[in-house]
Amino acid sequence: MKKDKPELKRYRLDVSAQFYPIISTKKAQSLFRLSAVMDKKVDGGILQRAAEDVLVRFPTFKVRLKKGYAWYYFEENTERVRVTPSTGELLRPIDMKLTAGYPFRICYEGDRIEFEVFHAVCDGMAALVFLKALVYRYAVLSGAPVQGSEGVIDLAGLPSDEEAEDAFYRYYRPIRFGEVDLKGLMGELPLLLPGTIAEEGYSADYRAVSSSAMAAAAKSMGASFTAFVSGALAYSVEKLTRGRKAVVIMVPVNLRSMFPSKTLRNFVNFVRLVFRPKECRTLADYVRSASEQLKAKATKEEMEKFFATTVRTEKSLALRIAPLWFKILMARIFRFFLKSRQTMIFSNVGKVSLPEGCGLKRVLFNLNVSKTSKVNVGMVTVGGETTVSFTRSITETELEREFFRTLNELGLTAAAV
Repeated sequence: MKKDKPELKRYRLDVSAQFYPIISTKKAQSLFRLSAVMDKKVDGGILQRAAEDVLVRFPTFKVRLKKGYAWYYFEENTERVRVTPSTGELLRPIDMKLTAGYPFRICYEGDRIEFEVFHAVCDGMAALVFLKALVYRYAVLSGAPVQGSEGVIDLAGLPSDEEAEDAFYRYYRPIRFGEVDLKGLMGELPLLLPGTIAEEGYSADYRAVSSSAMAAAAKSMGASFTAFVSGALAYSVEKLTRGRKAVVIMVPVNLRSMFPSKTLRNFVNFVRLVFRPKECRTLADYVRSASEQLKAKATKEEMEKFFATTVRTEKSLALRIAPLWFKILMARIFRFFLKSRQTMIFSNVGKVSLPEGCGLKRVLFNLNVSKTSKVNVGMVTVGGETTVSFTRSITETELEREFFRTLNELGLTAAAV
């Protein structure tokens, strides 16, 4: 008698993730990459074993993307995950036929472990939890003298329901239309960086700066790490372009710090930092403006309003009953006419720590770029070094040079890595 196949578990995409596959095409996907730079050359065979061991602990990653009537959804993936040598291409759209259906890639090259993931799976903070577990398990299997497991998710433990929750829904409260400034949320049309779109794909530059020196520079201006770098980026853009339009930097805010959750899915909101040339002239002006805007906009109350708007939109009757093909069609029409609302994205995922002996030197963080958002910046701190990752879709590198020149004028040396 033929045995029935076990029913595969399904996961509804979180509110933020619902729209990523709808707006994606074969040439444009919302991806990002976290790369662990190790102290030795990476062994692909050992990394394969580590990936297989770790993935079991992350059921919301062990999935494949499927089409439903009204929305995409994730279904449990029973295929063996594939770890492959890197092709050298940065943030190339994922062909899931080549990844055994998985909406991510795990690759290696030299001393790097690369994790590229479709944003529908998770945000940067959750991806970092996965990467840390992968590096830790790789180090253990490699026979490295790893001391303890502090800072790593319990790989022997069972996944919790909270790790798989849609935290947007958990903290959602109905709001009135007047509670959210939709005009302010969309904002004015920003300055777009000039540049020649590269035919050969995306490229990146990485520089390491002393984290204590950068913290001291930020403190001297009364700003946080994020505010300091946001202001310095906007200042560099203005010096380079001398534009009349506002420089707009989108900064993701980790909502877990405001709304306690262990979710390993998406749980971030973006803050729109607007820098107008008439209001900011010096570096101190830009940093002060970034600091004031973050304090005013990145509050629990404001974040709740913004993600409540997203939840309410997703819960609307029109979207609930509209078939998926219609949503995809409308999204592509909307994208064709929509003008970019940002100059760039800057994301700081903070400090990464792993047990001594794991061999982690630094983490690189590449954000997806496009023809309009031509340069985006990621930042990660490991040990005493903060690595700034510039990812670009253009051939010109003037912005990077201007930014690091600005840091150098403050006594901050940025070493290429």
